[in-house]
Amino acid sequence: MINLDYLLAFVTAADKGSFSAAGRHIGKSQSTISVSVSNLELDLGVSLFDRTGKYPVLTQEGERLYQQAKVLMRQADRITNYTSGLRDQVENSLVIGLDPLVPFSLIETALEKISQKFPFTQIKIVKEKGNSLLEQLDEDNVDFVLYLTEEAIPDYYEFACIHMLEWTSVCSPDSEFADLGVVSNELLTTDRQIICTSLYEHKVLGAVSTMSQSIWLAHDQDDMIRMVEQGIGWAVLPKIMLEERVALGTLIEFTPEFMKTGGSFGVDLVWKESASRGPVAQYLRELLFAAG
Repeated sequence: MINLDYLLAFVTAADKGSFSAAGRHIGKSQSTISVSVSNLELDLGVSLFDRTGKYPVLTQEGERLYQQAKVLMRQADRITNYTSGLRDQVENSLVIGLDPLVPFSLIETALEKISQKFPFTQIKIVKEKGNSLLEQLDEDNVDFVLYLTEEAIPDYYEFACIHMLEWTSVCSPDSEFADLGVVSNELLTTDRQIICTSLYEHKVLGAVSTMSQSIWLAHDQDDMIRMVEQGIGWAVLPKIMLEERVALGTLIEFTPEFMKTGGSFGVDLVWKESASRGPVAQYLRELLFAAG
């Protein structure tokens, strides 16, 4: 059976270029690294390093075994991390309900950090309208919901506002709105507006953001952006989704009369008060609170 300590010494020595550098890296003496590599060579019956020069150089056999050894070490690390997760009662999965009106960018950094810290926990993202997500939360089909509140949240839920979402109006560079300082409500009502179904049907935002007599409905906000870029109409969208496109010039921000003072709306993180929470759920909550 291959000794993992010997294997670690071999891989580290190959990576660092010498036994002394390998020893410093893993906190062991040069002689310990040298003995470990020699013992591995005896166990395998091959010479892994040519030691005739100032620094050890991988032999042809050593080069082949080095690649295999790295794979074995990664597998050993995965097993160690997995068993550590079992001891710490790390969740096997976590389901996050995301309202289509909530930009994915609000959670992508948190998800990246979770993937690194808890690599064996499966994350599932469910995109549905807010009220539908609350029903799934009640039925324990999702663990967290991020949405733009439409009505009072029931007392048996815990919630926190994690971000104030700023909204702005945009059009294509070819639109007549692009060169206007403030676009009047009268002009807005006569020009086609692009709006996604979730926003159009939102009990609060739908009423205050729908102005035009000519409406085209899109599936989600990403579709809205593409349609506005094509010059099909104007739209009200979260500013965080538009910064790159405005910088590139494919979208132009303008000020509508009905939003002269700007507009913002809170994104709430909602979870069940009675639900038990493992380390992944707690970490997600911490990350989202900190980002807000």
